[in-house]
This record gives sequence, structure tokens and C-alpha cells, in this order.
Amino acid sequence: MMLVSSQQECQTVLNLLTDNLPGFFFQLSETTGQSYQLLKLTNSAAAILGMPLQELHTNQSAIFSRIAAEDFDDLRALLTHSATHGTPWHMQFRYQHPSGNIVWLAAHASLEQDHLGRPSWYGYISDISSMKQNEQALEDYAVAHREILDNVVDAIITINEQGLIQTFNNAAIKLFGYKEEEVLGKNVSMLMPEPYRSQHDHYINAHLHFGVTKIIGRSRETKGQRKDGRLFNMELRISRIERADSVTFIGMVRDLSERKRAEVLIEKLAFYDPLTSLPNRRMLMQCLNDALEKRQYGQELGALLFIDLDNFKHLNDSLGHATGDQLLRQVAQRLQQSVRQQDTVARLGGDEFIILLLHLSPDYYQAIDQAAQIAEKIRAVLNTPFKLEKLSYVSSPSIGITIFSDDNRVVDELLQQADLAMYQAKAAGKNMISLFDVSMQIQASTRTQLESQLRQALSNQQLQLHYQGLHNEQGELVGAEVLIRWFHPELGSVSPAVFIPIAEESGLIYEIGQWVIEQSCLQLTNWTADMPGLVPKLSINISARQFHQENFLPQVLAILEQHPLVQNRLQFELTESILVSRVDEVVAKMRRLQEYGIGFALDDFGTGYSSLSYLKCLPLEQLKIDRSFVEDILHDNNDAAIACTVIALSKALGLGVIAEGVETAEQRDALAGMGCYHYQGFYFSKPLASHDFVNFHRAVFAS
Repeated sequence: MMLVSSQQECQTVLNLLTDNLPGFFFQLSETTGQSYQLLKLTNSAAAILGMPLQELHTNQSAIFSRIAAEDFDDLRALLTHSATHGTPWHMQFRYQHPSGNIVWLAAHASLEQDHLGRPSWYGYISDISSMKQNEQALEDYAVAHREILDNVVDAIITINEQGLIQTFNNAAIKLFGYKEEEVLGKNVSMLMPEPYRSQHDHYINAHLHFGVTKIIGRSRETKGQRKDGRLFNMELRISRIERADSVTFIGMVRDLSERKRAEVLIEKLAFYDPLTSLPNRRMLMQCLNDALEKRQYGQELGALLFIDLDNFKHLNDSLGHATGDQLLRQVAQRLQQSVRQQDTVARLGGDEFIILLLHLSPDYYQAIDQAAQIAEKIRAVLNTPFKLEKLSYVSSPSIGITIFSDDNRVVDELLQQADLAMYQAKAAGKNMISLFDVSMQIQASTRTQLESQLRQALSNQQLQLHYQGLHNEQGELVGAEVLIRWFHPELGSVSPAVFIPIAEESGLIYEIGQWVIEQSCLQLTNWTADMPGLVPKLSINISARQFHQENFLPQVLAILEQHPLVQNRLQFELTESILVSRVDEVVAKMRRLQEYGIGFALDDFGTGYSSLSYLKCLPLEQLKIDRSFVEDILHDNNDAAIACTVIALSKALGLGVIAEGVETAEQRDALAGMGCYHYQGFYFSKPLASHDFVNFHRAVFAS
């Protein structure tokens, strides 16, 4: 036992004992007016309070002044309460260290009263700044963690091992529609629809007791239920956190509603036509592939119906695309209503539709019969007038049919066959139904070969220009029409009636048409230099597609700039098909070309449609009576009447008129009797190559 004999020895021993402690001991006494004095301090106080021990004893006010004012008020209140009730006290307070730092101190003291009843407190003060920093860091972490949880897009829910909800972040509140206080402490199954709701507790128990882990750590798609009862698609991932005395499950929930809607939209865009909502080409190909793969040898047959609307382009161009779209939507509805449930109606694009017929008879000819009956039904349905705004519009389809069987099951070939059959129906007069046969494929192959050879014809110099004279009533040459000919090294002379449609459909007409204009201007320039006055004017046929070409006007003007001698000596012959669309644009382009001396004639007048309604606004100088009316003008009163009407109309409008296909003097005389004095035809001369044309007409010119 260590004995001390004096107060100083006691202080020395106390200092020795406390030098290695993280705090110091003190005695605090109350003086008058709630003032206080530190009577005893152990040595450690100097380091903690930042002042020499001697100064701490002599400068008490410096110690108390460094305590935060609000904390010192709390300390006074504690001391008063302790003195009144004889209780110990403890508190944490802030102290400004002489270094300038704020440190946190913790004080614990017990009350002792002297013989006069004056209170003194004996206690211990320690520096808890590091603990406070840790607490603050934890608090900041918790706040940040909560802030993160409340701002993530995914719902985060924690539950205990009984399945009761412990936390519910803002995203969960928004997603499920519950307030936080409505779910805390409740079973998480309230967020689930049946049958998951009833089975949830069983899943938790199985996991806790038997380690059954079907969903822990895995993402899965399931259904959630909002407060209002609505179900939604969600992705759920559950993690498990195990502590010494408890287990917590963290559920991360992602709303898949938008993604599901996007997936549906993407699928619709990928596999369905946006205008009609019918399956598109991709979907059709998939259905057709599936049907062919599932079909076994000798089983039921199927068929493809290729449907194209007749004259749809005319409707689109004359009444606008909005009206055309309206017709397409109504056609789609009628087609769907006309087929069986197992059949597929698809839109390929434009005005082309495909119907895939399944489960037809295994007998080939009976299958043809069944497909033809459905096609006939469709034709009748589509021939019924459509209501387009205030217009009653009658449409008609051209329908091609092909049967797929044991020997005919290649998807691309089936589509090609149905397409060829449809074109056969259109060529037969439209509003027709045609069944594919092999001869169509041969014709298509021949056409493809011709197109390929036509592409090489220009560079191989197989195309030539011929010229047929235009004559007045005295037989004098007043001009010539340019006619194109194709001389193939193996096929010989290919008729323009064969290759011009191919050029139109393939787009080669643009290149060929420009070449014709260039060569015609070059020829006219040469004739003008060599034989002035022999050929007063050249007429060039311009196709509707070529005329509507965007760069047609600048191309022509560039050619005219290279050949100034042809000024006022060119005439462009246009057909009535050019009037089907964009009439204002046509007129503007014609007037612009007129400024450069180009005249215009309307070719094959009377064989088209709508010309009378537009004739008055076109800047024409001549009408051409089609050869079909001239051919039987002596024997057919109707042809004679039409020719007479065209002549009278041209005079009334102040236009010139010329008759095509004049082959006899009698035809010429009959036309002259009606008032037509310009002619073109074999009676005067056939189309001739440049050299022959010059020789023929030079002799006539000389005589």
C-alpha cells in the first residue's frame, strides 16, 4: 500500500497515475455569482488545454473563455442542477485550443460539499475530438448514402429476415405509389401481385432454413403491383447481407415499363408497316420461311397472292399522298377481312400487298382453285367504291398467284413468281388475276438480259438516230422527227416498243434521253453548216420521266449553250402522261425552255386522258393526231370524227396540227379536207439514217 503524508504528495502521486491517461483530473469549485474556479489539475491538462500548468492555475478566466459560449451556458445549467439535486453531471463541449483548432472535450464529475455546504466537483476531462470526427464522418456518410439512395433511378428496398420493410427510397415511393410511412414495418409482399404474394414468406423461410437460393444474386424479370393495383414489368435483383445477429435483404427494382414499351415499338417498327399496321416485308419473309420449314412432303399446299393497285400513282399525284395513304389503309382493312384467320396479309411497300395462304388442298389443281377463289373475292372487295374524304373512288387490283409445293419452296423465287404473275395481270388489261407459269420466268429473264445489254448499247455505239420528215401539203420538208433505233450485233434491230419501256422502268431513259438531245443538236448544227435550209426544225420525243427529272432543265440549257445554231429550231414532243402530276411545275419548265427558242408539241393527242382540262394552260404550238385515228380515217366514221375534232380544236386554240402515220394520198387528202395541212408518214418517207435522210431529201429539195 502506498501512503501519502501531504497534499503535495497526493498531487504528485495523482500526476504520476494520470500522465499516461488520455485526459486529466480536476476539482471545480463554485465561487460567488455562478463563477467557478479550477483548484486542482493533473499534469495532462497542460497538453489538452494548450496552456502551461502554472498559467492554468493563475489564469482561470482564460480557460472558461475558450469554451464555446452556448456550451458554457449548458455547463452552468448542469452545475446548478447538480448542486441543487446533488447529482453527478457529464457533458461534451467545444474548446478553442490556443493553436486555433476547436477540440471536443468530454467531462464527467461527481459532487462533494464541504462542511459549509459549498459544492465542489471532482471529475475527469478527456479529448474526444477524434471520436467526434469519426461520428461526423459516419453521419456524413449516412447522409450521402441516403442522398444517393434517394436519387438513384432504381427503387431500393431493404427488408429483414421476417420480410418486413426497413428502408424505402424515393425511387421506390415513386414506383410503387406508397409513402414511406405506409410501408415501413410492413411485409414486402404487399408490393407483389398473386401468386408471388402468397408464396413470398415461404421463399424467405426456405432460404433462411435450407439455404435454397433461387433468386439471391440474380436478376430476373417479374411483376410488381402499385398502390392503385396496377401491375407493371420490373427487373428484380436481391442481395443478402449477413451480420452476427441478423440478416438483411436488399432488393433493387428497376421499372421495365418503358423498356417493354420500347421493345414493342421497336418490334412494330421492325416487323410492321407503320401506315397500315400490317406485317412488313421482313415479317412476311419470316412467316413464309416458317411455313416452308414446317411443311412436310405431300402435305397441304400454300400460295402467295401478289396484289398491286391499278392507277395508284395517278391518284397519289392528282389528289396527294394523304389521300393515297387513306386508300392504302382502307385496302389493308378490306384485305384482312377477306382472308381466313390462318392467312397473313402483308404490305411490301407503296401499293403492293402480299397475302400468304396456308392449308390449301394437297392436290395442286384444287389448291389453285382455292387460291383463285380467294383472289376473286379480293378483287370484288377492292372493286367496291372507297370513301376518300368526300370522294367516292373506285380502285381495282392486279393479282398474281403462285403455288408453293414440294418442288417450289425457295422464298425469293416464290416472291419473284408472284410478282411476275401480277405484272402479267397488269399487262392483260389490269383488274385481272394471273397464275404464274414458267413462260413468265423466261420472259422476265429475257427482259433482264435486254436491260443489261441496253446498258452497254450506248458505250458500244449500238444506238443510232433516224429521222422522219415532216411535210406540208405541197410535200415540202418543214422539219424532221428524231427516232432512236437499237442495232444489236446478235439480235439485229430491236424494236423501240421493246427497249423504250425497259429504259423507262430501269431509269436508263435519263442517260439515253440526254444522249438523244446532244446528238440531235450536233446533227442539226452540222446540217445547218453544210446544207442551210434543208431541215428547218427537229422534233425530239421527251418522256415524262425525263422531263420531270430534277436536272433536266440545266442539262438542256448546257447543251444549247454548246450549239448556238439550233436556237429556235428545236421542238420537244411531250405525251399526255406528262400532265398526270405537277402541272404547275410542267408549265413553268416549258415556259423557261421557250425563252431559249424551244417549241412544244403534244404527241399522240386524244389517246390519253385529262388533256382537255389542262390544254388551255400549256404553252404549246402544235398538236399531233395519233396514227391510230389516221389509219382508218377513210373507213371508220369515229376515227374521222375524232381527227376532225382535234383539227377544229387546234384551230380554235390557235395551234398548229400535224397528222402522224399518213401512208396514202387518200389519207392525206382526207386530212386536208378537214383542214390539216402538215403530215408525217411512209407516204412521204420512212425514218432514215442521217446520210440516207440527206440524200433522199437533197434530191427532193434540188428538184
